[in-house]
Amino acid sequence: MDQGRQVFAVDLLERYAAKGRGVITCMAAGNDVIVLGTSKDIDLSAGQPGEQSIHRVFVDLGGSHCISTIVGSGGADTFYTHAKWTKPRILSRLNGLVVNAVAWNRQQITEDEKDKREKYIKPLFELAELPEAILGLQMETTILSNGTRYYVMAVIPTRLYSFTGIGSLETVFASYLDRAVHFMELPGEIPNSELHFFIKQRRAVHFAGLSGAGIYHGGLTFGAQHSSPNGDENFVENKAFLDYTKLSNGAEVVKPSSMAVSEFHFCFFSGIRLRCVVISTHVVFLLLMVSIGSVMNSVTSVLVVNRISEQIIEELQFEQASDSSSRGIIGQCSDASAGLFYAYDQNSIFQVSVNDEGQGMWKVYLDMKEYAAALANSRDLLQRDQVYLVQAEAAFTSRDFLRAASFYAKINYILLFEEITLKFISVSEQARCFENLLLRKLDNLAKDDKCQITMISTWATELYLDKVSIFLCMTSRYVT
Repeated sequence: MDQGRQVFAVDLLERYAAKGRGVITCMAAGNDVIVLGTSKDIDLSAGQPGEQSIHRVFVDLGGSHCISTIVGSGGADTFYTHAKWTKPRILSRLNGLVVNAVAWNRQQITEDEKDKREKYIKPLFELAELPEAILGLQMETTILSNGTRYYVMAVIPTRLYSFTGIGSLETVFASYLDRAVHFMELPGEIPNSELHFFIKQRRAVHFAGLSGAGIYHGGLTFGAQHSSPNGDENFVENKAFLDYTKLSNGAEVVKPSSMAVSEFHFCFFSGIRLRCVVISTHVVFLLLMVSIGSVMNSVTSVLVVNRISEQIIEELQFEQASDSSSRGIIGQCSDASAGLFYAYDQNSIFQVSVNDEGQGMWKVYLDMKEYAAALANSRDLLQRDQVYLVQAEAAFTSRDFLRAASFYAKINYILLFEEITLKFISVSEQARCFENLLLRKLDNLAKDDKCQITMISTWATELYLDKVSIFLCMTSRYVT
């Protein structure tokens, strides 16, 4: 990564965001819309009487739809509101239930708010195997020739479940009454768990699940190429597990309490720091770390670590008010539409912005010898030249001269062609290497490079004429 360029930045967005309404308890964001949950003075004109606080808030990717759950001495109530409404509506069929997770159907959700009636809430499936609540829920859809394919993932503290099928959500979950549910055991113990999809151009491309021992993550592949007649497929690829011990540097392991997914890095709070670490291709995790068996530590700084190389590249600072520092940062959320993260304490909101985090990733992949990924992330010809040069020198060192010649021929700026040709003077199969180098170089030259095309063509012609002369001499001797 470019060490002279700051990738992440923390800015104070609002110092006293919950002024007059207690303290901030939760937060959600979507499409530059921020929704806060507070601890008191909640007036929704409905629901249970008594002291209340907002347990969770959920906002869709477009920032138009919001679901909130309020918990108080009288029980729990869940409300829905639209961005254009002045008052929320209670979802009476969820009375008494504490909603911990919501999955939005991003491909079908609209901004329409004309029909204010509650549509319907229908139980589809119950995970009764373990007495643990679902703490994270995500879904994705794909339109195929034979219908809509649904993909659903759910996480509890010890397992990550996946469901998939073609038809409707009702038919997909009904099919699991007759077949086993696919799940992954998550190691370790943790009181909470989370599940996040990284969204790019309104499509989920990666996931990350929080567990007691580490982060289970991987890529997501949706489409007909992996489909089966009943829609049962494994849509997770390149699965990996990041153990928290890798991030502790020999110190006591601190478990995260929250995370969010981005493209190339992940940020996490550890002790008094918010660390940002890169784990796997195009994923960033924002992890809120707390000490085991303690109240929230005061969190004042952010460490940014590349998720591929797992090297710290930055450290950022929070400017917390003295009345909030006792508990520190208590949570975070992300706005996939705006590409922003937010962190919050009891009173303040901080914005964690990302400045072109992909720049410099080509060098990270190159150092790991992942050449295809390095080329895919290169921004200019000089960067591509450096990737080709490393490949060429590796092939040359291993005495694979023909392959080395192919890579050298792709270099345009950082090495003169004359310098390259000198490398092959003393090698075996000199003529074949020169021929391969010249022909590959001609393939990579632009039509405007007339002088170099002429020079290399002349050189190649001389090689062919030399071959012809050798052939004629051998033929003449044979006839004689």
